[in-house]
Amino acid sequence: MNISKRKQGILAIICTIAMIVTSITVYNPREVKADPSATVDGKQYSATVKDSGEWTGFACQGIFDSARIHFAWGIAVDAATITASLNGNQLKVAGQNANGMNIPLTEVTNLEVGSYDIVVTATTVATKTAEAKEVSATATLKIEKVEGTTELQKPSAPTGLVANINNLKTDYTIAFANVATATSYKFYLDGTYKKDITNGGIVTIEELGLEAGKTYKFGVSAVNAAGESDITTIDVTVPGQEEETTTGSSTKPFDPSTIEDSKWTLALNSETVSYYIADGKADKVPVKPQLEGDNYYIAFSLAAKFKSVTFDGVSKDVEEGAFCRVKASDLTSGYHTLVVTDYNGTESITIYFKVAKEEAYKDGEVLVNESNQTKEVPAYAGGDYWQNEYNSAPVKYVKGKKYVAEVVVSSTAAKKIKMVFQRVNIWDFVDANSGYEASIAAGNKVKITYVFEATQSTNNGNFDIYLGSAADATTMVFESKKLTTYNEVPEGVQTGVEVLEAPGSTKYTVSIDGEERQCKEGEVISVPTEGQGYYNVTKKEAYAPGTELTVNENMTLKSIELNVTMTPGASIRLAAPTGLRFQTTVKSGNGIAADEILNSKTVTTGTLITTLDLYRTNGNTLTKDSTYTVLDIANVGWFNDGTKTETGKFCGSIIKIQKENYGRKFIAVGYATINYSNGDSKTVYAEVTENNAKSIKYVAEKVQASDKFSGYSPEQQAIINKYIKGEEISK
Repeated sequence: MNISKRKQGILAIICTIAMIVTSITVYNPREVKADPSATVDGKQYSATVKDSGEWTGFACQGIFDSARIHFAWGIAVDAATITASLNGNQLKVAGQNANGMNIPLTEVTNLEVGSYDIVVTATTVATKTAEAKEVSATATLKIEKVEGTTELQKPSAPTGLVANINNLKTDYTIAFANVATATSYKFYLDGTYKKDITNGGIVTIEELGLEAGKTYKFGVSAVNAAGESDITTIDVTVPGQEEETTTGSSTKPFDPSTIEDSKWTLALNSETVSYYIADGKADKVPVKPQLEGDNYYIAFSLAAKFKSVTFDGVSKDVEEGAFCRVKASDLTSGYHTLVVTDYNGTESITIYFKVAKEEAYKDGEVLVNESNQTKEVPAYAGGDYWQNEYNSAPVKYVKGKKYVAEVVVSSTAAKKIKMVFQRVNIWDFVDANSGYEASIAAGNKVKITYVFEATQSTNNGNFDIYLGSAADATTMVFESKKLTTYNEVPEGVQTGVEVLEAPGSTKYTVSIDGEERQCKEGEVISVPTEGQGYYNVTKKEAYAPGTELTVNENMTLKSIELNVTMTPGASIRLAAPTGLRFQTTVKSGNGIAADEILNSKTVTTGTLITTLDLYRTNGNTLTKDSTYTVLDIANVGWFNDGTKTETGKFCGSIIKIQKENYGRKFIAVGYATINYSNGDSKTVYAEVTENNAKSIKYVAEKVQASDKFSGYSPEQQAIINKYIKGEEISK
């Protein structure tokens, strides 16, 4: 019977998982520690894998924080499809991702003592080499009654202590069998404590001051609240430059560039990365390096969980199964080394990687160029964009490069479509905006253009068009679908929708900051993306930068230009209740009258006030988003100086100041918030400095010393004098 290499690898992984010593759990220094069991309300809970089936690398990681049963696996699945059940009843799952999830322990604490089967199912993510399929695995949950409690004893000494040096002869990985009751571990050198360490932790030759050729005693003890165990020690001889670097391994440091070109193998799904498995151990790597999403996946016929994994001499996180992943982003140009050591620390496999220099895209290179595709799209009552897609793959994206997507399409019914650009298998977006959505009026033919910069790199991307969304049934004819890459996008090419054909359409005049253009009825335009947004002079409403508008009437749009300033200093509010008053002025530019835009709901104004010391403590920043103590005083009327009311000028006051705070400085920032038609808003703030901060005592002293003081009434003068003398004011 012939079995594919992929299936051979899966079988090898399943076999090696069975070799895990379940009573010993090795933790990576960066992992949250899990316990093999947890005791809650007199019952002890533990979970182990009963049958992993075809689920590659399926493993139970233990019970975290006595609250969650964690599971992990080695093949990517669709997180949305993960389910768990017990006796046919669904269990709640949490923390779902492509390679793991957990079940809250509260889901099973109502069960009686006994053994139960938990069935976990999911659907794998399709790859170039395998279709998506449903997988399932079974774990056994054991619940035991705890008969009484025992006093905590100090832990026993760790066993199985080993120290493996990396290929560069700079670091030792310290590994040992975890002690069940230990909460931490201490590392000793020749009987002297050096530092706390975790299982799989690193010590360097430099930090310990070790000399080549000398022998030292490495020691580890276990610690808990009851005390410290005896120290377990081993003799370690620091190797010279020509000695082997890993116990049980035949690899020696050498230059991988000396490997003949004919011995390198191109990794599956990669165009640039090749590998070489050292020491004739290729038969122990049933799944050779292959690109899956953002990682190179490799499976080994070694006892798992691995004792250590190093990449270019640096320790990496250890997976639960007999496999590991290397990030594609870590494989930069040149050569790299991966060393995997088995669970027992007795055998290692070294894989060298060679990265060829990628050929840069040519400016203006066309990546997708398709034409004359007809799509029959059924009617939808809901807006499920995933239904019916027009996908092009694979597409290579390079971070920092510019891309222009252009689609010419017609629709017999009004329709919304969405263009998306993703990394296949990972299904996240390569552009910051998560794609581009556009509308098509019934009977129209439009050209949709979307300009974006790739924020991520991938050799396995796509250019997809979602044809769902609530709409009548329609026939969509894609005259062309094109994707072009640029270093710099040609001048004049910008995101938007252009109506090419519209039966019996009416033309309207659209003016944006005085520049007029003729638009067909139903044409979709985008207001410019910069600045404070745009004001529709006819409809008296504001649009956020980049807002898409469907043209069905003449439109006059003007860019909003609000300028917010503070009057230097402060004054005293003499009307009851009295206080310290700050004044703000908002002016409107670009021919939009202040009386028009400020006397409507389009713009709201106000004053933020806080103490100078809080302002300084919080980085000299005062906005509506500030989380420290701030007064936000909404403006309810324009300032009147006794002779006239001036639109745009208003005051905000802090009132009923306690006499203990008369000498305390306060600072204010005036603002104007533009309320856009889509519900979003933008706030424009006045620029202030600490010089604008004033105390009410200081202002009162200045008023008393001025010529204006004599013009105040006796009651007003009394208020000013009380602020100077520190007397309480009742009103």
